Amino acid sequence: MTAPQGEYVPISDVWSDAERAVPLTDHETELNSRGLRRGETDWRWASAYLVAAGWLRKHPDGSGKWAITEAGIRALEEFAGDGLLAEAQRLYAVGRLELQASIEEALPSVWVSADAAQRKLLLAARSWVEEGLQNGGSVFSPAQSIWNVETVSALHAKWTTSSKVEGKNFVENLAIQLRDQTDAVKLLMAEIVALQVLPIASVMGHAKKTEKVQAVLELMEHPVSIPTVFDEAFGGGAFNPGTGMMSRINHAVTIIINLAKAWVDLDTDAQERVLGDARAWRAFVLSVDGDAFPTQRYALMYLVHPGFFGPIVSEDHRQRIREAFIGEIGGQFGDDADDDLRRIVIALQLKSGKPVNFYASPLRDRWHPDTQPQPLPDPATLTKDGEDDEGDDVLTDPRGFIPSQIDVASLSDTLNLDADWIARVVNALHRRGQVILYGPPGTGKTFVAKALTDAITGRPDAARRIQFHPSYTYEDFFAGYRPREKNGQLVFELAKGPLSRIAEDARRDPDVAHVLLIDEINRANLSKVFGELYYLLEYRDEAIDLLYAGSGTDGGDTFSLPQNVLIIGTMNTADRSIALLDSAMRRRFSFFELHPDVAPVAGILDRWVEDHPQRFALPALFAELNARIREREDRIGPSYLLRSEKLTAHDLAAIWTENLLPLLEERHLGTGVDVASRFSLDSLLAALQPGPGAAEIAATDDSATAESI
Repeated sequence: MTAPQGEYVPISDVWSDAERAVPLTDHETELNSRGLRRGETDWRWASAYLVAAGWLRKHPDGSGKWAITEAGIRALEEFAGDGLLAEAQRLYAVGRLELQASIEEALPSVWVSADAAQRKLLLAARSWVEEGLQNGGSVFSPAQSIWNVETVSALHAKWTTSSKVEGKNFVENLAIQLRDQTDAVKLLMAEIVALQVLPIASVMGHAKKTEKVQAVLELMEHPVSIPTVFDEAFGGGAFNPGTGMMSRINHAVTIIINLAKAWVDLDTDAQERVLGDARAWRAFVLSVDGDAFPTQRYALMYLVHPGFFGPIVSEDHRQRIREAFIGEIGGQFGDDADDDLRRIVIALQLKSGKPVNFYASPLRDRWHPDTQPQPLPDPATLTKDGEDDEGDDVLTDPRGFIPSQIDVASLSDTLNLDADWIARVVNALHRRGQVILYGPPGTGKTFVAKALTDAITGRPDAARRIQFHPSYTYEDFFAGYRPREKNGQLVFELAKGPLSRIAEDARRDPDVAHVLLIDEINRANLSKVFGELYYLLEYRDEAIDLLYAGSGTDGGDTFSLPQNVLIIGTMNTADRSIALLDSAMRRRFSFFELHPDVAPVAGILDRWVEDHPQRFALPALFAELNARIREREDRIGPSYLLRSEKLTAHDLAAIWTENLLPLLEERHLGTGVDVASRFSLDSLLAALQPGPGAAEIAATDDSATAESI
């Protein structure tokens, strides 16, 4: 690559350079079952080894960008040809063994997490402890010293004496409060905000965390970039903090600023004593001025001593877990609830031989007050900004969007559909998580689905579109083993499908809605394609055992479907009636009909012609056409005629001969209906009074037919 060291480059650019440097063989140019060349697929899979070796970084926001590291540049010089991949594979294997060994070694003594996202989070937290608390430096700019008495005191004084401007959000108020401060003070505030959002999961993802921290950095005269260790950690999190840490950011930041001030006021011996002991650190955090705010204070305890406190910040959850599992440590409550919980965790880790997760079955079933799926919160309650953060919109909806924020009026204008109908679809998608738009051809099902997808996601990388067909399988949709050549031998490797990949993207950005648009959803054998995944459409966030080992979340054997994965399906009822779908499918989706006889499609041509005047009486023409079609599901939608330019006689004749008559021939095959006579454009126009006659169309019929042939 010619890109500067450390700069992210789109995968397509990297692949172009790689292909030019090492042309594909004939075998590598063959297409696999996903329509990709074998060589490119193998190359993408091999990149995982380079990442594990520390030679390559993939952007944590899932945008498909790569960057080479310093170690990667050295590796290119040291290892030639196939030796580079071989060494990367060796380091990958060694790393997995070392990780497993370190986990097993830690199980008897501390609260252990085997989650990759949490490991990245704790790595970032450790850099703060070492660079900030211990050395007084900067996590974002190692050359600077900001966690010191001078800078912390300046920020603390400014923060405690500045009043908030009504109507301004958090960052806008910061711009006013810090406009006369040094870059060092602004950088310190950026690092404090980074600490506040760092452990948040489920309701805030990489994009929102980066946006918030970057906005503070941009207040600097000479801003610095977010370091890789934090950039990668922003893609994960440790816990769902509830609305408090999201909507009361001023209160949360106050606690961290007060903690920083109390920290720099300690002498060196006191700092060593407080930082070196989990209980002493807890006492220090709890003594800091500010609201009680237990979730924020527990988060600070966890970031510094994760082996003692663990990633559970809800006081209620900690107490329930302690009571439910106290038998694991003899049934006697100790004087220290946090120590009881740590001892319980260690006992369970030793019993299972691996880290434990209290939020997954079967452990969750023993302590959680309600193991049934919880209803989504009322969207009307999710736009509260908090008493100190008016104007700072906080989105904590697990679906990743709030129906009231969708511009239904604009969609109505774009689609020429009734706004109330669109609002019902949006609300159903938020309520159920999946909808199906069904109807005969030409009713705009796919067009509407794409418009809804764009409006809800707001980002092209948060949507995937696939089309079902009779040979589509579970292995295509979710995960399955695919053959590929490796070192001259045929091997089978696990390949993930679109549902698995969009779920990974959704977990990385939980505050963004991710939409999977499935076109022609009824053309596949749905029971075969969805398999055990049917359960997850109704019970989101519950883990289920999978068909293929290693195909689940983080390479495990179980999988859960995030709440912010939405599914929009389209169904052509000319192919298959909705009544033929199995009950499991119909129960889990909300269905919305798009049919030329009923709203919102009925009357769309009249509305269209008002905005785009035409020479011919198109609404009457289409009404006459559908009146001659006996079967309701064989009737045709108006999308064939929805063109912004004025249709000429030639255009209309071409639409009839190239699109509509072949479709009608197919639908009336074997019925004895003379399609050419019954549905000819001449016949339909002749039946209309008033309106242009058939003579002008007839004069163009022969040429239009000849063109279509």
